[in-house]
Amino acid sequence: MKNEKLIRSIGNVEDKFIEEAAPQHKATSKRKTLSLKRIIFRYLPIAACITILIFGTTVSAANYIQKSISSFYLRYLSPEEMAVADAMAEQYGVKVYFDALKSDDMYKQYFAINKLVEYYNDEKVRLEAIQALTPFLTNEDEKLADAAAFSLSVLKKEFNDPRIVHMADGTLIFTLFNDYSDYGSYNQIWKIKDGELSELASFERPKMYITQIIPSPDRKLFAVTFVSNKSGYLMIWDLENGITSPELIDSARIMVAKDLDYTFWQRSDYENYSGAESIEWTDNDSIEFRASLTYNGTEIVKEAIVQFNFRQKQMEYNIIK
Repeated sequence: MKNEKLIRSIGNVEDKFIEEAAPQHKATSKRKTLSLKRIIFRYLPIAACITILIFGTTVSAANYIQKSISSFYLRYLSPEEMAVADAMAEQYGVKVYFDALKSDDMYKQYFAINKLVEYYNDEKVRLEAIQALTPFLTNEDEKLADAAAFSLSVLKKEFNDPRIVHMADGTLIFTLFNDYSDYGSYNQIWKIKDGELSELASFERPKMYITQIIPSPDRKLFAVTFVSNKSGYLMIWDLENGITSPELIDSARIMVAKDLDYTFWQRSDYENYSGAESIEWTDNDSIEFRASLTYNGTEIVKEAIVQFNFRQKQMEYNIIK
């Protein structure tokens, strides 16, 4: 309902387009996660449980994500696959991640290096993780060394990695599995506020990867860019008031379609085949970006400079001739 009000205030967008422009953002609820884990546990065969207990010290939860990759390359970690790994770690303990660090499998090591950050609030595990991750700083594989450096920046409470966004109220914002894919980082945002780590939000398809977190000049707002392998998305967060903007690229598509009398169709998979670049804050409340907006599939492409004022909830655009 709040999102619909925001979109109505952008301009004269007809009601039938309101739902199409509303963000397809979905924060992970603990209830949903617990439900999924109950299903997983209910159907774990007794024999499998015995096998896992026997080999639990050598098998990482990452095995439930890895399919059949022959090199250290990740394309997409889905929320469903991650939930299975989380369920296994919850049932058999953080030891699965420490065991993974000792393995010779770089994939398992990389997965464990990132997941151990989620134990930030557990002082005992945090200190053990610092000791276990420190040797990876000099690992020959750059991806493992970089992941270890980021994780240690958080676990050691240094917070000096440039990928950690420092907000005006002291809240820290970041992602894990940074740039794990050619497309971007894992589609989950974490925050540390008042010394406690918690998940801020997670996303599903088509917001498959997070590419940037861009704070406003006064660091009271931040913009997040997402991509799939076909489309781009942009949203703004106001942590203090607990609100987000509409998804801005689709909002711009709708406004342009209305003004140019284009037929606008919303795909069932919410892909927009559009994108944004040159994203920058022009003041503490306003963001500007260059958008490539598509219609009729990709038959029509319109390039536009789009401005959005978060406080006033106003969007404007200029078509590039």
